[in-house]
Amino acid sequence: MKIRVKIEFFVLSVILGLFVFNSCHEIIQYSEIPEIKYKSHIAKDTFDLLDNPTRFVELTFSIIDGDGDFGLADEDTLPPYDTIYNFNFFPTLYEKTDSGFYKVDIAYPNFRIPFVEIDNHKAYKADIKIKMEYIYSLLPHDTIKYDFYVVDKALNKSNISTTPEIVFE
Repeated sequence: MKIRVKIEFFVLSVILGLFVFNSCHEIIQYSEIPEIKYKSHIAKDTFDLLDNPTRFVELTFSIIDGDGDFGLADEDTLPPYDTIYNFNFFPTLYEKTDSGFYKVDIAYPNFRIPFVEIDNHKAYKADIKIKMEYIYSLLPHDTIKYDFYVVDKALNKSNISTTPEIVFE
């Protein structure tokens, strides 16, 4: 009988301990300013639909936005989204030459990442992939890198993240 009481007391203690432990978790609060971090990339020489040689890059990064207002909806075209903020992903491309990295000016460098509806504007955590393709003659050297940042709907600018050297296959 004593063993059964001890076992029941032990089981009850473990259940109570788990309940107390789980109820004591602190709710994590994230900043309303987006935070991004480079994760990975794919880079390769390829061909476009017209069989022209191109350089393809797929850039993956993580984002945390505390109020969940990241991304642009199709209808986000009125001020302030009729300016540079018609985009929310801003990369700066650098090409490596024999004497170092140099900024490459490209005609349409920015991208628009769509808004994804989430419950009650809770924190937004995601991995985002951006696919970019360049005419081969624009990037004659085989090594590049990016600095990039994002802007949320409230126009909060994230930190700037930098890729390592990206070498085309």
